[in-house]
Amino acid sequence: MPTALRLFLILIISSYFSSLVFAESKPDHSKHNVEKAQAVTTLSPAIRKLLKQEMNSLQKSMTAMLPLIVSGDWHGVSEHAAKIANGHIMKQKLTSAQIQELMAILPQGFKAIDNSFHSAANMMTHVAKEKHIELVTFYYYRLTETCLSCHTQYATHRFPALIKKTADSHSHSSHSPEKPVQNQQHSH
Repeated sequence: MPTALRLFLILIISSYFSSLVFAESKPDHSKHNVEKAQAVTTLSPAIRKLLKQEMNSLQKSMTAMLPLIVSGDWHGVSEHAAKIANGHIMKQKLTSAQIQELMAILPQGFKAIDNSFHSAANMMTHVAKEKHIELVTFYYYRLTETCLSCHTQYATHRFPALIKKTADSHSHSSHSPEKPVQNQQHSH
């Protein structure tokens, strides 16, 4: 297996496990996140349509980048990262009244995540041009992590599987087998 692919897989796996540890240590904010997601659902239908178009465009670029990364197509990676960084459909198609609506309704945290996402895409554009394999994979991870963070906080209405269960509603019996395992004693 090529070194770059090995590094990429190690990064993804270690990031996944570290995010699990981090997620377990965080307090439950599911009710708060549902309230934050409601801010997005109160946007006008026209703005929600544009937001959905932007998310679909971002998803296409993110999906297209992975095979480009693992094959070392740095020009292709850079092009897709630049498209993400500069692809603010919402900024391009909004009226001034719609911009005011967005600024009034979207929480500051949503705007911060959006800025972080586009900043990571800008950095990925640069490091791909410079052919820095480890940094390209790092920024791909950052983009993915930022998507997940935003969806967990602001899009649980679209991604209900990302709603974290509260400790009270979580049953420990769901982790145990249907039949208890019988202790078998061995004679020596």
